[in-house]
Amino acid sequence: MGAASRALGALALATAVLLPAASAVALPGEDPAAPPGSAPSAASGTASGTNGMDPTSGLTAKTPSGTTAQILVSPRSGSVPAPGIAADSWMVVDLDSGAVLASQNADLPVRPASTQKLLTALTVSQRLSPDQPYRAVKADEEAEGNRVVLYAGLKYLVSDLMHAALLPSANDAAAALARANGGVDVTVEQMNAEAARLGARSTTVKNPSGLDEDGQETTAHDMALIGRAAFANPEIAAYLRLRVVDFPGKVENGKRVVYPIYNHNRMLAHANFAGALGGKSGFTSKAGNTLVAAAERDGRRYLVTLFRIGGNTYRTGEALLNWAFAQSANLQPIGQLEEPSAPAPEVDRSVQPLPEVGKLPEPRTEGSAAAADAPTAPASGSGWTVPSLPSLPGLPSPLTLLTLLMAVVVVLRARVYWIAHRSRTAWIDLDAWARTQARSARRPGPQDRRVRPAASGRRSGSSTDEALVSSRR
Repeated sequence: MGAASRALGALALATAVLLPAASAVALPGEDPAAPPGSAPSAASGTASGTNGMDPTSGLTAKTPSGTTAQILVSPRSGSVPAPGIAADSWMVVDLDSGAVLASQNADLPVRPASTQKLLTALTVSQRLSPDQPYRAVKADEEAEGNRVVLYAGLKYLVSDLMHAALLPSANDAAAALARANGGVDVTVEQMNAEAARLGARSTTVKNPSGLDEDGQETTAHDMALIGRAAFANPEIAAYLRLRVVDFPGKVENGKRVVYPIYNHNRMLAHANFAGALGGKSGFTSKAGNTLVAAAERDGRRYLVTLFRIGGNTYRTGEALLNWAFAQSANLQPIGQLEEPSAPAPEVDRSVQPLPEVGKLPEPRTEGSAAAADAPTAPASGSGWTVPSLPSLPGLPSPLTLLTLLMAVVVVLRARVYWIAHRSRTAWIDLDAWARTQARSARRPGPQDRRVRPAASGRRSGSSTDEALVSSRR
């Protein structure tokens, strides 16, 4: 009996000593620990780099979904403990330099949820002015999921739709932005092209809102590229920092109702997270909680991307940012985000009038923002260029005028040729008529038979009176 008691006491002591070392330490502001098996637990191990990363130290952990994660960190000196983040995939990036400071499963394919609206806003803002008007259609009223309720037939500005898509994450506003840009299919194609330009090669877009759809996916690495580009865009960065803004609603008693809409990002709206620059969160049943967020402290600006978050979305993001700022003196890059493969498209963003009711605006084409006096591309194999002609108000375009002038010249030349041909044909016919008349004159006719021809060998007499008298003698 005494031996059994001593054995149980030794077991309890060993458990008390080993369990704290095996459990992850929650950072300030993080949610309470999740049930066993769902929260990550840090343990020593070796991790290989992804996305070209070459870490000098690595840790492994269990993710909320139960899979093994690779946590990559690279300290300047000493040991940097891995953050206890309840998320399957995440990344910490220096917003200015693009240096990757830490990551976990950064290449894991995930569903983006509403973080995809950052790519929607980035794509549309390159083509449409914030003051561009848009007339809502019936499909906007019937959007799936979260909405601000757009009323068919009423006008909204692109800035209104941006506010609704990025602050309360309205799906109807995201779809309306795509339609204002020329159509949902057109915008989705442009979003995929923009993702490829940024280097987000593992991102596939199927819709502008981020709602679950087969084949639509991204990664924490790709969303870091997209998020960095979004915060580098002054218009989008300004939208993301707003806490509340007035939004136009329906018409009542002949007046447009205006009401406030609020930013769902609690790091800005409620928690007042130190240095918060804003961001975009998302949730669907298949994607789970997702977040892209940025903050600035002591001259450093960090961006975090998190997917399949197991705890509170915003507190988990805050915990990761707090860890990055606390360890900033010890962290060094383990990788580098790619720079865009090409400049952003140059498109004319001038405000265009609304199309007729029931019709969508025409897509803005790339290259329409070129200067009016810029030469056109030379024809294949030729070394000359055709300068563009300035258009005059109230007149057709220069190309139309030039076409009409060429048509007039062709018609005049054809007319001259026809007149000359007809005249030449007429003279030829007149000559033929004259020859016919001459031949007819040489033939003996009825009147010639009454005149006796002169005798052979006899000199023809004169027709004078003297000759006639002489002949009678």
